[in-house]
Amino acid sequence: MNSKLILYCLCLLLIVSCEYHASMTGKIIDKETGRPIANATVNLLDGSDIIQTKADGYFEVYTRPRGHTNPKVVVTKRGYKPFQIEISNSSDKTLYSVKSETKWVNFDEPLYLNPKDTISFTNGTFIEKWSQYFTAGGDTLLIYLSKDDEKVEINKIKNQIIKNIESGKY
Repeated sequence: MNSKLILYCLCLLLIVSCEYHASMTGKIIDKETGRPIANATVNLLDGSDIIQTKADGYFEVYTRPRGHTNPKVVVTKRGYKPFQIEISNSSDKTLYSVKSETKWVNFDEPLYLNPKDTISFTNGTFIEKWSQYFTAGGDTLLIYLSKDDEKVEINKIKNQIIKNIESGKY
């Protein structure tokens, strides 16, 4: 009887030890300043692990997903565009898929591409809804969040267009 119990326990231990765990460590950084972002929310999208970054922007998340799913991480912080990444592994490489989505924003007034020609103008531009920059080294991610300030972003785009017009690129 003892040998059956021992065999049963060993089989159970083997099954539990083969369970898939997803873990991730990283640091959340302000894209413009390069400073760490404290208290950003990091969610390993199995729904079970939602944590806040430490004062140095560092985070660690662990979960036991149902089945062998690819970890998907969403990072949010008020005043910043959210960031989402899905990570998949094959035998020889790790693939990263970053969420991307644009939205159209209107300028307050048309921007003329040629001041002498009132026919060539634009009423707005597309901007990204999500932060998109990261670097990966092993299991550690450096995620760079972009500020979520449409007016500043639109002014940068307009200034770049004006600079290109003045330099003859348009």
